[in-house]
Amino acid sequence: MKWISEWLFKEHIENMVEEKFQEKLLEAYLHQRKQEHKARIARVRETLNNTSSGISQEAQPKLQPSSRVRTGSAESKPQESPTAAAMKAKLLGIKE
Repeated sequence: MKWISEWLFKEHIENMVEEKFQEKLLEAYLHQRKQEHKARIARVRETLNNTSSGISQEAQPKLQPSSRVRTGSAESKPQESPTAAAMKAKLLGIKE
């Protein structure tokens, strides 16, 4: 009886063992690759200069005091004409 069961199931059992072996081999390979990636990322992070700005302060050009460049806060705002202001007040329902 034993030899009949071995004869019937031997190939099936060997296939199952082979599949499990391949799975374990793949898991070990993927784990090793993941560890290598983590180590490489750590090395790259160590070599980078972690500054908050991508441009260094020395690389930015300095403006001369006599330049006529205006900043956003110094921008002049367009003046409304008296008739435009009156029309705007009328549309908004503001009484003068």
